Amino acid sequence: MEQAIGQYVLYRLLLQRVDPTRKVYLAVTNLVYDQLFSEPIGEVVISDLPLQLVVIDIENVEVIQWIPAQTIGTS
Repeated sequence: MEQAIGQYVLYRLLLQRVDPTRKVYLAVTNLVYDQLFSEPIGEVVISDLPLQLVVIDIENVEVIQWIPAQTIGTS
């Protein structure tokens, strides 16, 4: 998770300078989401970092969930 979040933040920072209208999403499999992002540390990352997630079921090749960036203090 640490490496993926770092890469996500770096891409987001660079794209803000080059193409500020473009949005960056972090795509994770449903297994990764269930194991990491649904745990307390993952919930902190999702709520405190402006992180946009796409949860994908790779067996059925479909998007299961879009999780937009949340601002601190919102639910």
